[in-house]
Amino acid sequence: MKIYEDISSSELNNMINNKEKLILLDVRTEAEYNTSRIPNAINIPISDLDSQINHLLPYKDEKIIIYCRSGKRSIYATHLLYEYGFKHLYNLTQGIIGHFNYL
Repeated sequence: MKIYEDISSSELNNMINNKEKLILLDVRTEAEYNTSRIPNAINIPISDLDSQINHLLPYKDEKIIIYCRSGKRSIYATHLLYEYGFKHLYNLTQGIIGHFNYL
């Protein structure tokens, strides 16, 4: 059973344009986040995600789109969030690199 769905930049863009209720979670480092980010994203670096999980608990039943630079750290994050009971998890394929190439 797959615990998350892959989502393309095109699909994410459609969700944003349709004003779907979702949470964007950037699991890159703070330095990476400060360099570039998807608007309205929350930054919790993957190394801090376990200890900062309380910040996400209010969004447990929301769609959470997780991204990193290329899509690898975000996959790890989906597994961690799933262990905490999050169910609506999406991995942005190709990460922020793919997203900015799409735009």
